[in-house]
Amino acid sequence: MNKAFIFANLLIFTLLSCKQDPKTASQNGSPLGNQGGEQANPMVLAGNWIAMDFCARANKYGSVLQAMNNGHVPYAYAINFNPAKPDSALCYNAFEFWMVPLRYKADTLELVGARAGKSIYLIYHSNINKEITMIDPTGERTHLDRFIKSKAEAPEAYSAFTTALNHNILNGTFTPIGKGTSAPVKFNANGFMDGFKEFDRYVICTGGDCLVAGQETDVITFYNKKFEPKYFGFRYNGQNDTLTLFNLMNSKPDIKGGYTVGTPAFKFARKVSQ
Repeated sequence: MNKAFIFANLLIFTLLSCKQDPKTASQNGSPLGNQGGEQANPMVLAGNWIAMDFCARANKYGSVLQAMNNGHVPYAYAINFNPAKPDSALCYNAFEFWMVPLRYKADTLELVGARAGKSIYLIYHSNINKEITMIDPTGERTHLDRFIKSKAEAPEAYSAFTTALNHNILNGTFTPIGKGTSAPVKFNANGFMDGFKEFDRYVICTGGDCLVAGQETDVITFYNKKFEPKYFGFRYNGQNDTLTLFNLMNSKPDIKGGYTVGTPAFKFARKVSQ
């Protein structure tokens, strides 16, 4: 039998066994007891849930690519639960969204047949921080990902995820080093920025066709008021306090990874917000 499948089932059993009957847990004084917490249901979960473990890795490395390469890409970056559609969940990755059948059992949710006919499980922790642990046993290894409910006023779940990702990668004020822009630049979590004369919006690439530099560097797209895009590579130093934006040379635009990293375009020192 597949080891990943065995591990996933043992893990699910262990997590569920910790969720005692509310009365018994209260009597035993267990910190995992209900303590007034709510079981998973469409009304409790309603809203956008985002892959916070992935954002935390991106924060650590200052890089989406390193977050992928030193961990994994979750099944979805964001999930929306809509009480009007209680039998399904709306999942998002970098470039598409899709509906997955949903089945509730106490504090466990099953994304039925999520990948290659195999299910992915979500454990709702009502008494800890109201988080969700995603257990994905569909690959060679079982992956766990922590999701939190977004407080961002975003139009859809993926925007809520990118708001958190932007904050974790580009939080703080950036002071220019050397030539380029002369004013400090502030990257706002909502995708707008202040201080760049040529550009006023940005999007950090999280997958798909915007990974034009392959594994060479992370990619960020800048936009001006005409919404004309310009790709830059970006890379932090080892301490994540110096950010360099690189020109990308359009050598083979017809294939993925067809851009090569050119000369530095801008360099900044970052003062991290406290």
